[in-house]
Amino acid sequence: MKILLIILIALFPQFSQALERFIPLELFTGGKIRNDTEIKFTNANLIFGEKKKKEIIGPEDWHHPETGEKIKVYKRTRKGQSGLKTQLFTITNNGQCIGRIWDSRRGGRIIENGCKFPLGIWKEGETRSFEGSSGGKPRKIELTILKIGKNQNSNLKFNWKLYNMKNGKLMDDNDYTFAPGKAMIELNDKNISK
Repeated sequence: MKILLIILIALFPQFSQALERFIPLELFTGGKIRNDTEIKFTNANLIFGEKKKKEIIGPEDWHHPETGEKIKVYKRTRKGQSGLKTQLFTITNNGQCIGRIWDSRRGGRIIENGCKFPLGIWKEGETRSFEGSSGGKPRKIELTILKIGKNQNSNLKFNWKLYNMKNGKLMDDNDYTFAPGKAMIELNDKNISK
């Protein structure tokens, strides 16, 4: 029994690492996956989605309208029934995410400390929370890794939740799947009643 326990303890780090991986920025942009584990802005120019109505390009420089700061961003657009939706994304939360910094909906709004996609080292089943704001309203974002895959070239499935920090109410709950070279390939919007 002691020998079995020793073997299990010795193997445990290998099992835990098998469910952990580096998530590259290129998985979000649809760019070519590199072999290193550095998060850096690489070129993106991809039309994606089942109906080819989404596009992501960048990086480009954007000047924050309130601070004047120059920030590297990716521009993601989507053609829909209500016109063209544009969102700007940058690396946030000390490299743990790429998140929106600006969104064209509702007349355009600044987003602080957004988090829409996990970056860096994550484990399957891991949940992280981030606090920020959208249009000046305090928000909490929670990401949970549902399926991590074996390596940087694997698909990634995660859950994204958005909460109103004033009352704790869940505002949005979505499952996303991203694939190498394709960006987002699936969205399961759980339609939270507003």
